[in-house]
Amino acid sequence: MDQVWADKIVIVTGGGGGMGQAAAKRFAQAGAKTFVFGRTLESLQETASFSPQILPVVCDVADAESVAAALATVLQHGTPHVLIHTAGINTPDRFMAHADPARIASSATWQKVMDINVLGVVNMIQAVAKPMAANGGGKIVVVSSTAGHGFDSYAGVPYTASKWAVHGLLFTARAQLNAQGIVLSEYAPGEALTPLVEKRPVLPSPEHRAAMIQTSDCAEALFFIASQAHSMSIIQLPAYQPFGGMPPAITAPWLAGLEIKAKQP
Repeated sequence: MDQVWADKIVIVTGGGGGMGQAAAKRFAQAGAKTFVFGRTLESLQETASFSPQILPVVCDVADAESVAAALATVLQHGTPHVLIHTAGINTPDRFMAHADPARIASSATWQKVMDINVLGVVNMIQAVAKPMAANGGGKIVVVSSTAGHGFDSYAGVPYTASKWAVHGLLFTARAQLNAQGIVLSEYAPGEALTPLVEKRPVLPSPEHRAAMIQTSDCAEALFFIASQAHSMSIIQLPAYQPFGGMPPAITAPWLAGLEIKAKQP
């Protein structure tokens, strides 16, 4: 397990908030020079304010040219040792069929979700793989989702399709990258309290939010995975969530729907 981070460069995508911001703080606390990638400088500056070890770089992961320019900025400081890819989106229109037409995913939504959630992974991996390999190797940890491993009624169709694509991409690319000395890992959290929650058609209650995986939990998981010498595929679930997703008949916090009673005081 890697315990020395003071001489390492880490890139965190989606670093403007949520899981990415929490991960950047965790790696910076360990001593890594941490570059946060995100689409707006304003959000990145908030993350950078937490530590002088965090450096903001504007980058749209869906745009290969933007990724190349952002990576060129990082390479001025040295070769990245670790890529933590958290960037991803979801939208309120996430259905294939619904009584409310506004909830049916538009073609623009499909394009945007696939561009960011899938091609964003492709662009980032391809960008860092060459300098990492030339430097003797590195580590890449990509955030997917349990929505890419089973049925999840809340995730929606475009998001679920994108995460299944990411899971398959990582499953196939792992051996190819390993041949270049790059360890590729997958982190698949279940229901987590990230900014994506605010895109849901029906917002969760305060009780529901408190029971979710918190972004600080995600950061610790990502830091642990990146510290390992070997490839890992980790699924993390809040205590209430059954593996395979969220059955639609189960309401928050789903204990009643599962016929499981909460602990009595």
